[in-house]
Amino acid sequence: MDITAPAKVNLYLKVVGKREDGYHEIETVFEKISLSDELSVQPTRTRNRITCNDPEVPTGEGLLSRTISEFNSRIDADYKFKVHLNKKIPISAGLGGGSSDAAALLKAVNHLAGNPLNSNELMEIGALLGSDVPFFLQESAFAYAEGRGEVISPMGSSAEINHIIINPPFGISTKSVYSRVSSLSLTKEKGVDKLFTAFLREKNILSIAENLHNDLQAIVLRDFPEISELLTELKRSGAKGELLSGSGSSVFGIFEPELVPEARERLVRIFPEERGWKIFAVNTFDGE
Repeated sequence: MDITAPAKVNLYLKVVGKREDGYHEIETVFEKISLSDELSVQPTRTRNRITCNDPEVPTGEGLLSRTISEFNSRIDADYKFKVHLNKKIPISAGLGGGSSDAAALLKAVNHLAGNPLNSNELMEIGALLGSDVPFFLQESAFAYAEGRGEVISPMGSSAEINHIIINPPFGISTKSVYSRVSSLSLTKEKGVDKLFTAFLREKNILSIAENLHNDLQAIVLRDFPEISELLTELKRSGAKGELLSGSGSSVFGIFEPELVPEARERLVRIFPEERGWKIFAVNTFDGE
């Protein structure tokens, strides 16, 4: 079977504390976007075989292999699968590609095995695989998340947001960024979920753009000051709001749909593909 694994951006990200397990407590608003990887998954009788068009993706003992292992362990089985990943989401980019691939594979192997696990059980496995995986397992395009990002509250909305994403020719380690959050003021904001729920219900895209926030952005800009130029150029191109996604390295802007083609054309000239830059014009993932 073929399955789509969409990327994400964080419309809001607040670090609210340090956990005993070493992770950080956060609150965030996720949005799935139309940039996506594609997985082809087939059962096989021999051994697991994972291939990918991108040589940087680990196909041996990586996250995809672990996803199959965790699934088999949960149902006490030994299913084997042939998996090919067509990678389009940049790596170490703050766009959740690895987590989305794991979620898509978990849904696929469960389906091919006859759906032995329900959605709650899949979410439990997802939380073991990665903090963002549960978000990709649920169906809503938007969700509010707490804990380390695995406690999900879907935000049902048919709102569509238009973005341009700039992905620079370098990645950023999530772990290294979170290791420096001690300098932040760790306080939880009240009512963020209700605020964004109201904006999404009303399809008030301008208010969403005006309330974009990411605690990690200041840390990343100290280490990678060139990213501030990307945010500036998004604004100059007409973005209503611009932000670092997750821990970076990608940044995104929210645009009025009619401005996207001209803005993307301008940004492609400034950040040329032949020098390793990637510019994506995307919108909210519609589930297909």
